[in-house]
Amino acid sequence: MRKKILFVPSWFPNEDDPISGVFIEEQAVALSKEHDVAVLLPKMAAWRNVLKSNAPDRSAKKQQSGLTVYHEYARPLIPHGGESIDYGTFARAAQKGFKRIASEWGTPDIIHTHVVLPAGWSAYGVAKENGIPIVLTEHSSPFSMHLGTDLSRRLVRETLTGVNQIVAISPALAKQLTDFEPGLEIEVIGESLRTDFFVPGDASKGSIDKDGRTGKSFFVAARLAEQKGLEHLVRAVHLLVEKGLNSFELVIGGDGPDRQKLEDLAQNLGVASYCRFLGGLNRDQVRERMQKCDVFVLSSLHETFGVVVGEAMACGKPVISTRCGGPEFFVNEQNGVLVDVANPQALAGAMEDFIADRLSFDPQTVRASVVDRFSPEAFVRNITAVYERFW
Repeated sequence: MRKKILFVPSWFPNEDDPISGVFIEEQAVALSKEHDVAVLLPKMAAWRNVLKSNAPDRSAKKQQSGLTVYHEYARPLIPHGGESIDYGTFARAAQKGFKRIASEWGTPDIIHTHVVLPAGWSAYGVAKENGIPIVLTEHSSPFSMHLGTDLSRRLVRETLTGVNQIVAISPALAKQLTDFEPGLEIEVIGESLRTDFFVPGDASKGSIDKDGRTGKSFFVAARLAEQKGLEHLVRAVHLLVEKGLNSFELVIGGDGPDRQKLEDLAQNLGVASYCRFLGGLNRDQVRERMQKCDVFVLSSLHETFGVVVGEAMACGKPVISTRCGGPEFFVNEQNGVLVDVANPQALAGAMEDFIADRLSFDPQTVRASVVDRFSPEAFVRNITAVYERFW
């Protein structure tokens, strides 16, 4: 029997940021094949728009990726008010949106909220007031981003101890939660991966042009920012070149505040010809690069899960990943190599093993290691088992 599931996320894709919370959207889409799913996005309206008839911050019901998405706004009681005013505004928006949804769509059987602040706390208030079971999935990296003030810590603790079930996307994140609030009962369910989109490429098409360079192609897709540890990866390239290895390339997909710094570093180390900066890539381009590379690399300093690693594996590609939290949940001897964080020598050592063909992995085995655990079908099966505890 189909149930009504209401998603209330803190992050969700939009026109300005189409990848924000895209994994949450994909979970909702996957669930919609077996249940009725609606999405509520509580937001804050700006006072400057109060008299504008075409203001962008007006309540609306839209269709997105086959889902009905309710955009509900509330205006702060005091313009430019403090932190408590902001959280209270989100809570009022959630309450308004829920009333509209209940009248138009019906009362949900369960509320599934994502990320504790601001949506998680707001949705918890709605669930408590209306006697509806609520599940919170936490995705934040790191979780400490929510613990900056006495008020935020209080709201986080109230939410974590009040919801019916907490889901963390990795054991590392579950530990962060219990470090903050010991005794929490947490279910670990990884992110849902688009294993129907991220698939092995057509081997008959050959590899992407390497600008004349032969050998192994390493690929990284990331926001070019400090958290991603790319400075250490460029330094690893330098160590390899210093050893006389030249049959490889590092292809870097993405953009961000550190791009010029990284390009300058590669130039100063004399390895600019080994490091190709592609700039921002859309999802199709990321998939293409994953399919054509030999090895995917993640050099992050911290990750709660590491969706991009799983996507590369779904394309059948082995990975080199730092032990940065999330990837340890699923990178193993069947699909890749784990190395220490912020360690160019360790990254270079793993890359050299691939260059020298001392390491090889079966693409089908690599893909199966994530399809079995994190496909949309696996996600629906795992999260439905959680919901059924409260139906």
